[in-house]
Amino acid sequence: MKKMEITLKDLENNIKTLPENFYEEVNDFIDFLKTKYNRTNAEDWSGMLSEPQRESLKKGLEDIENGKTISHESAQKKIKDYIASSKN
Repeated sequence: MKKMEITLKDLENNIKTLPENFYEEVNDFIDFLKTKYNRTNAEDWSGMLSEPQRESLKKGLEDIENGKTISHESAQKKIKDYIASSKN
């Protein structure tokens, strides 16, 4: 079975069938695909991080080094408890 070639017009028509509140998500996915396929293997992905993202990673690494971690199960329970308490 031959695969049909999709044109920009096909994409445009398909997007127009979505509710407008999905446009931002579609645009984010397009940006993700451009980033994923435009960089070469030699590129360091960390160079594409924003300053707040770098700071967050740095803080996370410091937390790990200082033993400020919890298990996955504990994190799940905390989140579940938080959601349950916020419904009241």
